[in-house]
Amino acid sequence: MPYRGCRVPEDLLYDVGFHVWARVEGRVATVGATEPAQAYAGEVIFIKAKPVGTKIERGAILATIESAKFMGPMRAPLTGTVAEVNSEVISKPSLMNSDSYANWVVKLTAEKLDDELKLLIPGKEAAEKYKPIIDEWGVDCGKT
Repeated sequence: MPYRGCRVPEDLLYDVGFHVWARVEGRVATVGATEPAQAYAGEVIFIKAKPVGTKIERGAILATIESAKFMGPMRAPLTGTVAEVNSEVISKPSLMNSDSYANWVVKLTAEKLDDELKLLIPGKEAAEKYKPIIDEWGVDCGKT
């Protein structure tokens, strides 16, 4: 159920502190920015992701995002190796604003999945955790 227009799909896992989502299939995690985060940032104008083959630790910078109101890191929710970069989103960053869950940024081959999966939270719990954040930020995802 959207809150102030912001969706937090139940079928994904989240790191609310890093404002990223992950869809884990086998050992591959598809990663993107959450809808509340992109709404807060405003129109995304630039994304630079780590190249394929880069090993990355959980919490390290996976990509750099720049928007009208924000410039900063997208952090890795899991330790792994960059397996794929979404070249469509890199070449047209504003796709992230149109649907942040369809327009992922990076796919990681997870290396510590058994240990780190428990650090991510399911959608229903993430949706509840996002409500006060959405209120604090004053965002309405229906008006991105």
